[in-house]
Amino acid sequence: MTTTNNNNPPLFQERSFEFPNGIVLAAKHWKTGGPSAQTRDTRRFLAFHGFLDNASSFDLLAPLMLQQLGPEPVEIVALDFAGHGKSSNRQTEDYSIWRYAEDAVHVANQLGWDRHAVIGHSMGGAVACLYSGLFVSRVTLCILLDNFGPFTRLVEDQPDHLLEHIQQKKDLPNKQLPFHPTIESAVLARNKNGAYGLNLPSSWILVPRGLRPLERTDSDGTIVKGWTWSTDQLLTIRSAQSLSEEYVQSFMTRIRCPFLAVLASKGIQTIRYMVDDRLPWLCQTKVTIRDVDGNHHVHMEDAPMVAGHVCDWILRQDDAPVARL
Repeated sequence: MTTTNNNNPPLFQERSFEFPNGIVLAAKHWKTGGPSAQTRDTRRFLAFHGFLDNASSFDLLAPLMLQQLGPEPVEIVALDFAGHGKSSNRQTEDYSIWRYAEDAVHVANQLGWDRHAVIGHSMGGAVACLYSGLFVSRVTLCILLDNFGPFTRLVEDQPDHLLEHIQQKKDLPNKQLPFHPTIESAVLARNKNGAYGLNLPSSWILVPRGLRPLERTDSDGTIVKGWTWSTDQLLTIRSAQSLSEEYVQSFMTRIRCPFLAVLASKGIQTIRYMVDDRLPWLCQTKVTIRDVDGNHHVHMEDAPMVAGHVCDWILRQDDAPVARL
């Protein structure tokens, strides 16, 4: 399916990627230059959304990037991570963050992208860091949106972390699914309750892709049709695994591509401390940090401003050695 509107932005196509383990990832694929156009390595991007979000997180930013990086061909493939959006749930129940990086490289292989850039928001930025440290020779640019790598937990706290997961998983079958009689009801709930805030227009963009139909039987026997979140319920409880700082350091010290972090003034404040601690880890690359005014989802709430910073930085990398490889 190809989608556009009266303003004629770059078109996107719905895609799906099936893996041997049965997982099917959905994605949105934006591309300029026509079907046969060849994009170079710093103009093709895998885009990774945040926790409990979906590929629509890039609905505003992606078209602006394609326009500002033109007239040469540009491609952006924004994934619905497993358990999110329109993608299938994991059959193994394993949502360790490194699994998302493994899925992403399978998508890159199916696209035929030997080398490409990555851009990620929040948890997607954490995935982008791990991915860039894993597949060093493949990643040409790494762009983080209100993120500076995975969050971690002290090693001595990890047994309690796992105990919480086991207990919450035991209680999960008794947890009632949220019910919204209308899509508008779900949008308003996300606008009100979303982590770190999300304005109403952005909620309308993000929420519909993360819903599925649900029927509820009222006390009088009436069947009411409505909506609930499509997210795998396992993602709503404490994760089974947590990472240590040493683990994350081992990945980030391997990153060699140019590295941009766009940090929101009203975003996740603990990131500021992470930047101070982790900058020395990025010793094999050139790091740029852009501080912008806005909330955690500033890439949606002020997409033109974020696109301007991101595209200006990308264009400046054209003279870097990685862009000439």
